[in-house]
Amino acid sequence: MNDQESMDRLIARIDQLAHLPDGEHSVDWAGASSQAALTALEQALGVRISGSFRTFILKTGGGGLDSLCISTIPASEPLGGLGSVHGDTLHYREGWAAPLPAHLVVIQRSQDDNEPFCLDTSRVQDGENPVVLFYHQSTGRAEPIAGSFIAFLEDYMEPYWEELSE
Repeated sequence: MNDQESMDRLIARIDQLAHLPDGEHSVDWAGASSQAALTALEQALGVRISGSFRTFILKTGGGGLDSLCISTIPASEPLGGLGSVHGDTLHYREGWAAPLPAHLVVIQRSQDDNEPFCLDTSRVQDGENPVVLFYHQSTGRAEPIAGSFIAFLEDYMEPYWEELSE
């Protein structure tokens, strides 16, 4: 299975969660993004986004499962506020005990400002930026989480897959 097929399969499985009888989950995608939007974001943040996160954003724009909503890059407003990759990244670059380094890009933040998940754009391995957890309220350490965005999303969705098989 190639990267496109793997991403399509993962997105389809996430979509299935919204149709479970318990009605416990909602899934909302921002809508497909564009290369132009990604380029505008990359230029604004001074980074280059590689691999499966780029594919995911082009297909969905971001969003997803309500409890693990991925920051968005809307085609119409790639430099948006909180909830977007741009806004979430700028949010963590100032005003914290350990500001977010310029090479980290926030891809998922919690509403209560726990540690954000980020792409480490300073590294590319096998065409992928790894995902890290950034400790902005304390040490400023970036803890490796996954070698790619798709591996991160698959790992963090794992507890929900059991619900689909019940």
